[in-house]
Parts: sequence; C-alpha cells; structure tokens
Amino acid sequence: MADLAGRIMLTHRLVPEHLMAVIDLTHEQAVALIAEGRLSVQLDCEQQQRLRLFVNILHRLEWRLNHDSDAIRHALDLPLAVLDNKAPAQLFCGSIDDLRAVRLSIDSVEAPKVKWYRTGH
Repeated sequence: MADLAGRIMLTHRLVPEHLMAVIDLTHEQAVALIAEGRLSVQLDCEQQQRLRLFVNILHRLEWRLNHDSDAIRHALDLPLAVLDNKAPAQLFCGSIDDLRAVRLSIDSVEAPKVKWYRTGH
C-alpha cells in the first residue's frame, strides 16, 4: 500500500505533508516513501488503516478528476461545504472518521467540464 501511495503522490506531485499528517511520518520518511515507494518504519494497525483510506481518497480523486494533476492538487486544498468548509487536506491529521468523511466528500468535488465537438463528414 505504501508503494501505491508513493507512486500516486509522485505522479501528481503531491506534497509530502499529506503523508506526514495521515500516518505521522517525519518529512524525511515521507519524502523517502514518495521517492522509493517503501517505508523504513513498521506501521501499526491504525496507521495501516489510515494509509488505506488515504490511498482510496487519492484513487477517487484521480477517477473523478480524470487524472488531472493540477485539479487533484487544487481539490485537496479546496474547502468543501460537506466538510464544514474545511479542505480535505486539513482533515488528514484528524480521526479515522474524518478520513472517512473526506473519502465520502470526493463525490462533491466539482469535476472539470469536458467539451465535446461534433464535426461533420
């Protein structure tokens, strides 16, 4: 799970502070996880659950925002009404229930509009 979190974060250039908040890592550990895809410390049960929720949040954002890195970074810092006008990133250091609320709130993130053009033959 750590390697998946690292790959997604590296792909979309997400800041290591998100990992630091979610699973209580130091800056060096978070940067190493993103760069190498592995942790130098053993995670306890709660940290593993938090990491799974975090990866699920990132997956949902990728799908909802069509893998648009700028939109994903923006969505993590955008206050949402369903989260009491807090940004998802602000709740990463909260409880497991806060992370679940963030996961459920992803559906309320406004997706970019896609224009379709019809061309004649």
